[in-house]
Amino acid sequence: MSLKIKIVFFSWVLLAACSDEQPAPDAFLDYNHPYYERVNHEILNNLDNDISNNKFGEIHSLIIIRNDQIIYEKYYNGYKREDLHSVGESTQSVLSAMAGIILTDDSSLGLDTPVYRFFPEHEDLIKSVPQKDKIALQHLMTNTSGFWWNEQGGSDENNAFLMTRTDDWIRYVLSTPMIREPGHEFNLNSGNAILAGAIFQKYIGTDLEGYAAKRLFAPLGIKEWNWERTPRGQVNTAWGLSLRPMDFAKIGYLYLKKGEWEGNQIFDRHWPGISTKVRTGSSLYFNYGYFWWRFTYYADINKYVGINDTYFARGHGGQFLFVVPHQQMVIVMTAGNYNNDNDDKAFEILRDYIFAAVAFNNP
Repeated sequence: MSLKIKIVFFSWVLLAACSDEQPAPDAFLDYNHPYYERVNHEILNNLDNDISNNKFGEIHSLIIIRNDQIIYEKYYNGYKREDLHSVGESTQSVLSAMAGIILTDDSSLGLDTPVYRFFPEHEDLIKSVPQKDKIALQHLMTNTSGFWWNEQGGSDENNAFLMTRTDDWIRYVLSTPMIREPGHEFNLNSGNAILAGAIFQKYIGTDLEGYAAKRLFAPLGIKEWNWERTPRGQVNTAWGLSLRPMDFAKIGYLYLKKGEWEGNQIFDRHWPGISTKVRTGSSLYFNYGYFWWRFTYYADINKYVGINDTYFARGHGGQFLFVVPHQQMVIVMTAGNYNNDNDDKAFEILRDYIFAAVAFNNP
């Protein structure tokens, strides 16, 4: 990979990349015009106009990478490339990447390891309900732990919100009643990511953010980030990470390249396939792996590209990272679509513009 920007005499390509008043941080790939990567630039121009006219609510950034080239990078509504942006619950997919590194370093931590072994201080909560001692790490990472948990809306019935009102998030999650046997049913639960983050931190014996800085961020050239912490000082592995969108794209690119970065194997090359494999279904249109989302075959998202191999990270407000292996594509979108109906407009953008632009030039 080269940091040298390829000069192309198309003003469309430059977009906002060279317009910042201050020197922008380097991109990690060269730029190219969509035409040369077999992507219809007129469709992407229409997308740019529609985003600028707020058709999809408040979009903050859009980055498209194809065939190891950045073919689209633009920022909206006052955002710039150097700005950190919350990735919301997509933090959990970054945690999945970190899990790949940890498991590559030491395979003695099995995903079938019971959760209770890591929380002896909360034995009173776990042993009081028989099903809780059956919860394994893999159940946390697939959101099939079986806890009675509601994460819809902003009311006092939202367990994620109620968790933030306590001073011990781990104890709050472990005290939650059970509704199903572990492993039987998907239920979106950010508390699972809090427990998983705590387990990984206890296992490596060091601060999780420091570990990420050394083993994930530094090799990828990620120099700036912000990671919120819980009242007990643990990094918030449910939704607390903020990255530059271009650095967020690096996580997807690392997955696309099966863990290899500039000749170095960051995690086992099989981990992307393992962590994004469908483990459970969340609805008619979405499946789930280890903290990564997948589309079902009922979703019409693939009508232009056919092959259903896309996996993605998804955060509240419109924070998305899509990886499309058969198209050699990575797409990042960030937004401020909180508390409105535009939260999932990224799927429309992906289907009707980006995938349509790719299909337009296919033979």
